[in-house]
Amino acid sequence: MVRIRKVVGLLGLAVLCASLPSFATDIKDYAGVNCAAAHSNNTYSLLNNYFLNTTNASAIRAICPVVRDRVSASNGPTATMRVHDASSTEGILCNWISMSGDGTSLSVMFDDTTAAQTGDVTLSFSAPTSGTAARDHYFFSCFLPQNSRIYSYRVVENDQTD
Repeated sequence: MVRIRKVVGLLGLAVLCASLPSFATDIKDYAGVNCAAAHSNNTYSLLNNYFLNTTNASAIRAICPVVRDRVSASNGPTATMRVHDASSTEGILCNWISMSGDGTSLSVMFDDTTAAQTGDVTLSFSAPTSGTAARDHYFFSCFLPQNSRIYSYRVVENDQTD
């Protein structure tokens, strides 16, 4: 009798767990070579799978695309970006921008390095406000000092699935 109760209890637990919604994680890693200079007169290089600012003396803006395929994601995405700050006088500033399909800015999350923070750094971004329309999208916009680079970036979309 005790054995039957255990089996019935385990079956009931299995049915309960199977019927609860789960959260799936969709992780996308992008190489820095996916980024491009925002202005055509900026010089940059795509070396060794990263984006490198090769201008003589100024910072440039790089735009890095993100594929958003979890349109109904209710938990909000998170992101990190691996960069190298080569300047001892300027920091790297990156914005993670959420846009509606008609080009309206929904939100901007940012992270940066300080002028004294040179070398390899991981920037972290919390979830921006995101729309749920099919054409809403994200991208990164980064200001990079001379000889600084974007190695890679990662976007994690969390979604409730049934």
